[in-house]
Amino acid sequence: MTWEIHLAGKAFPQFAEDWNRLNDDLHGGHPAFDSRFVGALLAHFGSGSESLCIHRSGDGVDGALILSRRGFGRWALFLPAQAPVGALLVQDARCLETLMPALPGQAWMIDLLAIDPAFEPDWSRLLLPRTMVRHQLTMAVATGGDFIDYWQARPSKLRGNLRRYQRRSGDHSLSVRVIREPREIGAAVSRCAEVESVGWKAATGTAIGTDNPQGRFYEQLLYDFAASGQALVVELWFDDRLAASRLVVCHERMWIMLKTTYDESLAAMAPGRQLLYEALQIAFADMPAGAVEFYTNATRDQTEWATHLRHVCHHQLYRNTTVANVHGIARALRCRFAGGDAAQPSAAFDVTSVAAYRNPAEMPPAMRSLFDGAARGEVELSLEWFANLQAAVFGDDDTVRYYAAELNGSPTAILPVHAARGDGRRVPEIESLANFYTSLYSPLVGPGADPTDLARLLQAARADCTRARVLNFHPMAVDSRAYEAMVVALRSIGCIPFRYYCFGNWYLKVDRSWSAYLEQRDGVLRNTIRRKRRRFLAAGGSFEIVTGMAEVESATAEFNALYRQRWKRAEPYAAFIPGLLRWLAGSGKLRLGIARIGGRAIAAQLWIVSGGKASIYKMAYDEAQAIHAPGTLLTAHLMEQVIDVDRVAEVDYLIGDDPYKQAWMSHRRERWGIVAYDAASLPGIARLLCEILGRTIRRTPARIDRTQGMFSIRPSRPRRTP
Repeated sequence: MTWEIHLAGKAFPQFAEDWNRLNDDLHGGHPAFDSRFVGALLAHFGSGSESLCIHRSGDGVDGALILSRRGFGRWALFLPAQAPVGALLVQDARCLETLMPALPGQAWMIDLLAIDPAFEPDWSRLLLPRTMVRHQLTMAVATGGDFIDYWQARPSKLRGNLRRYQRRSGDHSLSVRVIREPREIGAAVSRCAEVESVGWKAATGTAIGTDNPQGRFYEQLLYDFAASGQALVVELWFDDRLAASRLVVCHERMWIMLKTTYDESLAAMAPGRQLLYEALQIAFADMPAGAVEFYTNATRDQTEWATHLRHVCHHQLYRNTTVANVHGIARALRCRFAGGDAAQPSAAFDVTSVAAYRNPAEMPPAMRSLFDGAARGEVELSLEWFANLQAAVFGDDDTVRYYAAELNGSPTAILPVHAARGDGRRVPEIESLANFYTSLYSPLVGPGADPTDLARLLQAARADCTRARVLNFHPMAVDSRAYEAMVVALRSIGCIPFRYYCFGNWYLKVDRSWSAYLEQRDGVLRNTIRRKRRRFLAAGGSFEIVTGMAEVESATAEFNALYRQRWKRAEPYAAFIPGLLRWLAGSGKLRLGIARIGGRAIAAQLWIVSGGKASIYKMAYDEAQAIHAPGTLLTAHLMEQVIDVDRVAEVDYLIGDDPYKQAWMSHRRERWGIVAYDAASLPGIARLLCEILGRTIRRTPARIDRTQGMFSIRPSRPRRTP
């Protein structure tokens, strides 16, 4: 797997076939990534020094992009102003890890500009440090369904305004012309240039003209695409006068609105909006199941036409962590002294709203739906879990916040946090809303969320806790989408993040019955279960699995008594376990196993069954009854229940690498944390230097764990337990 670096202006034509094949395979032949589009950009706006980067795996090309130098050690995706979006064609983002060493000179960072999240690679396995910032808010109109239904779903103000503009133009004879023939494209582009040359764009030097590079680019581009039926110019005429024009490239599932212009002397009749209305009707007729993409920095008025909104973003990749940290510190300090922010959205208006709630009950139902989605995979991400944790553990903590983000009214992310002052710290730290009861924490992210949404929430948390110089989130699934998104978000807001190991997590993938599973266990375990079970039953032993509300109060008392007997102390937060048991019993998730001899409880285990997974959450037993191995027998009894009766797909032992857990489980994964330091303040930099020094003294080797998809250093911070 190697990169080839070619001079783009000369080499691009010979790689056009490979480029188009990649575009077809990865992005369905996106018109803006087509070799005809990119080739025209190079021909008319390239400097001649651009580098075509081709990645090969075996005999095939599986990666391609065009880069330009932006200074010492810095490269950027080729993106002239006429390019609606950045062209990044890579099957696997991990191939970018070897790109910087392959570039000429010393390459330290690469700016991947204007990346559309709908057409980007999977970043989750990329090991390179990365930041991400919003470039623009783009919009699309989905053409599935009927145009009338689409139009009736638009805001009444938009529909009313359009009717008013149509009435104003009633004295004119309106006609719509669609130019598709290659031989007519040149004249249509010229007419568009004539209209634009007398408007405000002419004054700013951005108007297309028949004798400037922009005009020649659009004429060549639309001619080439029209030859395959993939270009059109839609014009609105008032009598015999061109009122508005739109240039479009397309394929059978996508239109891209490249350029729009209108006669400004007719502004009172809004010919541009009237033309858009007509053009969308044509698009609905041409594409029964497609989308019209605008690739614009949408205004509030423009978004009223949209069925979908998303943020096009700039990504910055660093060669290694050292480069990322040095650059991050310099950028954070520069932003602080300049009075700016390390990560500011550049949309024409801010379509993302952020709210802070003190408890989940304050949230509107739509926002709470993110908890419901997350809870289907992890019970500890449910609204009820956080509510019980907050009430029992953080009840007196007025710093608890649930920061929530919405994109145009649709919830995207929630970040539960609090400001911690533990270990004698005088300055608070922003931490995950978690403690030793938590085996897995994560921000709640919706399907359309990205690291920029989390960055907005982190900024809100820092604004509310201005003295905090450290942010700490744990324990998280290291291979999860949210974990990497948090690392990127923290780096993007000017913090320097470090990953650290929390604990191992053993689990079982259930693919057979209980009896078949038991036959696959170690012989010592099987013999122990059979031998001890006979003795246990002979001594008057019995098992009970409590699942409902009727028995939960008495079972809770038995569990707490065993816990105090085993650990010689009560639960640190007395209300947590009873509250948890009541909720689980009421929702059908409780599996509280109790082993008794002569009616007296000698062992108890709290299991949670939710979302096809059984979690072994907490256990206690009477050490005086160790001769009966009640813990082993109860585990076996509950294991049979969840495998054969509940039919779960996974059994999770949650926290720790205890040897006995390995005897029951089949796989291991890890939970990690992220600690980040404010690089724009002296206290934050001081804490950062202490972190670096501590890691250096430990001399812990860095490792790359492809199974976890992370670059990490371990071990680090010990996990505090009660």
